[in-house]
Amino acid sequence: MIKALLEQVPDPRGLQGQDYKLWSILALILLSFLCGRRGLMAAFRLGRGLTPEQQRRLGFLPGRTPCHATLTETMRVLEPDALRDVLRQAVVTTPTGEARQVAIDGKTMRATKNEKGKAAHVVSAFCCGLQNIIGTEASHGKGMEIPDALKLLDQLDLRGKVVTGDAMFCQKKLMNKIVAKGGDYLFPVKGNQGNLSEAIETAFKQPVFPPRPSRHRRAKSARAH
Repeated sequence: MIKALLEQVPDPRGLQGQDYKLWSILALILLSFLCGRRGLMAAFRLGRGLTPEQQRRLGFLPGRTPCHATLTETMRVLEPDALRDVLRQAVVTTPTGEARQVAIDGKTMRATKNEKGKAAHVVSAFCCGLQNIIGTEASHGKGMEIPDALKLLDQLDLRGKVVTGDAMFCQKKLMNKIVAKGGDYLFPVKGNQGNLSEAIETAFKQPVFPPRPSRHRRAKSARAH
């Protein structure tokens, strides 16, 4: 199944750069990440350490796996949205079908710094029932995730889902988007929503002056006596 999915990823390389099949390169990198390794250098070392049979299963000729530069250049020219859309098809449901909570969060990705020292930042949707990420969207950076979170929600089926996240995502635009797509939401309210936080706090306080009983209640009480 994974091979069939990876074969769907569009290959942006020129003919001279296709010494290895794209699905094979992606499968090696995916295998490296699943083994708990980090970075493309680790994927290169893993490929060189595989047995000839394991290399064949990944689509390589025995003793001939891509070098670190090939892995790096391939990932540099790959269209991230195209890869994301393909990998999203691998999401499965739980045996009981319970996959209701979706948590959104922004994270800076490790080992992604470019020549200017800037690392990639993404907004991800994590399905707690599946224990899997079901969507990602490239972000402008920490503290600027709201427009990117809106794009992420556009990609997801939120019918019957409860979307959660930290206080920064407690925004009207996000709430309206979630409800419009058939979902519910649960977000904490902090100082970034001062008026809303004050209104909630006021609503849960004991009234300073208890409400006066209505005329109907006073009459009923008098008859009882």
